[in-house]
Amino acid sequence: MNLLTDDWIPVELNKTQQRISLQTLLCEDRDYKIKTFRDDMELATLQLLVCIVQVVFMPDDKKALNSRWQSPLSVDDYQRSITPYLDWFDVLHPKTPFMQTASVAPEKGNKNWASIQKLFMGLPEKSSTSGTSSAFFDSTDEIVSIPLGDAAIALFQQATNGFSLGGKFYSSGLKRSMPLTTLIVSDNLRKSIWCNVLNREFLQQRTSILSAELQKPTWIISPTVPPKSKMADEKAHQIGLARGLFWQQAKLKLEATKTEATGFYKINGMCDVSGYWEHPHTPIDIARMQADNPKEKPYLSAQGNQPLWGQMLSYFFSDKDIKTVDANKEGASRAMVVQQYQEVWRTGIKLAVGGYIKGGSTESLAGRRHELYSLSSGWEAKSPEMDRLIKMGLEAQRKLDIAVSQFADLAETKFKDRREGKKKQPTGKEGHFRKNLRAKAKQCYFDNSEAIMHSILKNLALDDIAHYQKLFSDLARQVFEQIVSPYEHEDKMLEPALSSRQYLSNMLNKLNKQPTGASA
Repeated sequence: MNLLTDDWIPVELNKTQQRISLQTLLCEDRDYKIKTFRDDMELATLQLLVCIVQVVFMPDDKKALNSRWQSPLSVDDYQRSITPYLDWFDVLHPKTPFMQTASVAPEKGNKNWASIQKLFMGLPEKSSTSGTSSAFFDSTDEIVSIPLGDAAIALFQQATNGFSLGGKFYSSGLKRSMPLTTLIVSDNLRKSIWCNVLNREFLQQRTSILSAELQKPTWIISPTVPPKSKMADEKAHQIGLARGLFWQQAKLKLEATKTEATGFYKINGMCDVSGYWEHPHTPIDIARMQADNPKEKPYLSAQGNQPLWGQMLSYFFSDKDIKTVDANKEGASRAMVVQQYQEVWRTGIKLAVGGYIKGGSTESLAGRRHELYSLSSGWEAKSPEMDRLIKMGLEAQRKLDIAVSQFADLAETKFKDRREGKKKQPTGKEGHFRKNLRAKAKQCYFDNSEAIMHSILKNLALDDIAHYQKLFSDLARQVFEQIVSPYEHEDKMLEPALSSRQYLSNMLNKLNKQPTGASA
């Protein structure tokens, strides 16, 4: 099964699901939409398509890129372009299978075999026995086989945006973290792909990856293992475009038929990469990247303690573009695909943002995030408004947290007699009741804030800032009622509820009267 010639892309057209080839997608102008079973896999599919087209069909300049966006490729152009790359993207190639190591074989007793489900981020080898499965998948049934196209997507996603299967460090490919991916979304799938393909001139002006020493992907040219070393070693500045986009340091091979994959075999494989590679689909702190400090990761990641919109400035702007004094302090630079989009199209923007949140253990995830943010024309000049918007949304949540904490403290004081004789909480340790209420309120606020943020961003205007503040304040009040009101039927809880409710109201009223951009 070859990603350049066969029907493998899961799409929907006119409410009908089907699989189409890359040629059909690029050489026709139809309203295809990616259709998979998880939002993260849909973004992974788009990113995989972008990477393939970036390597095989890279346009020379802005004019050529815009022409590709406007009109489908001719079949002759498509066939001519893919010829040098056919061996790269063959999932079952006997010598160079896509993102695999052909020499990996079953060990005695199949000790190195894993179920195909393990390729999907967030899922264990058997979902029916895992308490986390429901957070990442719609069913507790184990995945026992998948189409080869889906296996290619999962291979790519695991290596590019998730935990590597390469060895004990479980690093995340070149980015060694749970990196966020930001990709442009256009009128249809074909146009979305071209919006994220960087033209040659743009890349030559901003990076050196087109002239790097190592251009071919790792399954074509394996990472070099230095003498007297068990681990391969490469320098980030030596890694070229195709090698970086499809970086695979794990050594594995699919167990597959001609149409499906049922598992995979793997052996330990790890490549230590010195320095940081500037991935074009991820916001990067350029200062940190150039400092090359192993303890300071430059790639932007989703944070478990805040929503995706909390870091929104870094998705759309670079440090030099921010028109406020204290915004974007860490100097994160928007992804190169967003930089190019502003230069080429100069219109409204839709940006898909997705990533994983690392869990507490070495190889676990706490969740996944995926959102689509839309900004109208003129968005490139609206960083001050977006900065204020983010601050007011976070500030309203902070006031909610204070009020919920006060309620918990007052409630526990009321029930002090019931706790006499029990072991006292260690100094500085938060009680379970308070901790659980705060976490529940925070999660509820941030979950519901996404809809508010999306509605605001579509027509972001400075004149409406005060109204936006009221929207977040109203949400804080609603969440407070949802969290606290169930306790009011108990006599001893009534006074703490009334007191903390009034406290929240006073804080929010004061917040609403402040000049926009100020904080309390």
